[in-house]
Amino acid sequence: MRKKYNNKQIEDWATIAVKDCLSMTDTLSQYIQENDKTPSWDGDVIIYNSNSTDKNDIVGKVTVQVKGKIDNHIDREEYSFSVDMADLVNYKNDGGTIYFVVLIDKNDPRRRRVFYNALTPLKIDSYIKDHKNQNSRIIKLKKLPEDKYSIQTIFYNFNQDSKKQHSFSNIPPIQLRTLSSSNSIVEITSSLTIFSPNKKLTSPIQAFLSNETYWYAKIANSPILHPVELCSVMSVVSKDGFPPIFVNGDRYDNYMSETQTKDGITVQFGESTTLVFIKSGKGAKLDFRQTGLLSSRIKDLNFIINIVETGMIVFGENKKVDLVQMVADTPFDIVSAKKELELYKRIEQFWRSLHVAADFDIGSIDSNSSLEELYLIMNSINGKQPIHISNSAEHQDCLFRKSISNLEVLFFLKSVDREKSLYDIYNFFDHKGIFKLVRGDIEHISSHYSVLSSDDYIELSNIDFSKMLQSYKDLIHLSNNIFEPANTDLLNLLLAYDKHTDHPNKILNAAKEIAFWILNESTDKLSEEIRILNYVQTIKRERELTAEENKKLYEIAENENSSLMVKLGANLLLENYKVARIQFEQLSEQDKEAFRSFPIFKFWK
Repeated sequence: MRKKYNNKQIEDWATIAVKDCLSMTDTLSQYIQENDKTPSWDGDVIIYNSNSTDKNDIVGKVTVQVKGKIDNHIDREEYSFSVDMADLVNYKNDGGTIYFVVLIDKNDPRRRRVFYNALTPLKIDSYIKDHKNQNSRIIKLKKLPEDKYSIQTIFYNFNQDSKKQHSFSNIPPIQLRTLSSSNSIVEITSSLTIFSPNKKLTSPIQAFLSNETYWYAKIANSPILHPVELCSVMSVVSKDGFPPIFVNGDRYDNYMSETQTKDGITVQFGESTTLVFIKSGKGAKLDFRQTGLLSSRIKDLNFIINIVETGMIVFGENKKVDLVQMVADTPFDIVSAKKELELYKRIEQFWRSLHVAADFDIGSIDSNSSLEELYLIMNSINGKQPIHISNSAEHQDCLFRKSISNLEVLFFLKSVDREKSLYDIYNFFDHKGIFKLVRGDIEHISSHYSVLSSDDYIELSNIDFSKMLQSYKDLIHLSNNIFEPANTDLLNLLLAYDKHTDHPNKILNAAKEIAFWILNESTDKLSEEIRILNYVQTIKRERELTAEENKKLYEIAENENSSLMVKLGANLLLENYKVARIQFEQLSEQDKEAFRSFPIFKFWK
């Protein structure tokens, strides 16, 4: 027959268990009554700054509540318990309380385990929030530490945080999402006092991870620290200060990061390899999961292959870590991995041959069929073999624009069999043919770069900007009008540079080269004023103008023979905005619209 225990017995046993734990400390004095009838509370704990009980050494007072529960399984780390909402409100209004629940073994009441939850006003508010219409709330309690220093640490810091939060009981805490955008917050701070034996120093990181900590914001022109909303999981991430890593003779710099939580440490190598050290299990686990970018896959796959083959990592000069057992426990097909690595290197070489500088996001490729298309192009590029492409273009030879994951690539197709839609495929920017462009009523021989729009300069991944200027120089012997399409391309480059969110140097550098070449070489094809304006507006995107450059602009602006639109451009570059406004208003509506489309309009303020 199962023995039943009455409520008084259960509460007495619970109170005794808590008092026993507190009596072992040096700085805490408990005043807890058995079978206390005070609403919401069962007593107080006085905190001293030493093992003295002198009233002059009192740091503060903490209220406590103690509950007892008969249970089958007291050997657990956490316990959930229902608390009346009215009690939670009372605790909040009083500045918080430490809530104890003692599990008592039903077969042996002498076996008891104490659990606690340090209910600060901020934490209580998180429990009450969105649960105001309920009569109770489930809270989680964790096992009370057995050593006296940890218990003293809990009480001392609870008292300090409760004092800081009490005056903000009815004011919402600062939201995490607003921390980075708020102009009034000048500092985020947290503090923690640790009690420990004199000869045993606690790691600051581990101290913060092992104890409940709260963050406070310092507001400009305010001496009071404002509570920040609770962060459920705390971790410390370290990326700097680690030595280089050597595996099988290969060196990896800035390849390691470390994340510490209360449960363990995770070491990250690159983007794909993790080494997890679990405190509770006293073990470690090696894991490899590939990420999206091609360069990361190559580096990370090479790393893990070397790890599997050698079972060894060397940190810095001589710290060796043996991973043989972990490697043995990690399922990994090294033969398939090596084949995959070789394929990735082929893909990387293919993009390099097309002058693609951006990293290929192979993880975001649309489907397997997209990869198959990529392999087909790789095997066919430069006329190696004809490729079937459905094409509705009127001309046999045409341009072919292809999106492959995050890359946009322009190819040139040369017809092999029109009826079967077979083409030889080439990188467009390696094409050596002659292009003829019609602008207005004039046909120009021009560079193949001249087929591009300003948006193309932004969107296409395989543009070789370093060869752009030479493409015009190569055609001078065929056409002395090459400067006009080159000047148009220059303006498109500037438009692209201004529209691009990153303002890439490669676009501006190409524009500077072309602008300088036109300025000095096109003495009889483009007016000096246009050449100067376009050169100056190009370099003004990079630096302040020199006195000599400003002098030339001033001469253009004051030249009676200059057109109104040219004078307007010169005054914009001189930052004579009032004069520029007057001149702009004198333009026809058609010219106004045209001027707005010019890259020089960027300088309008």
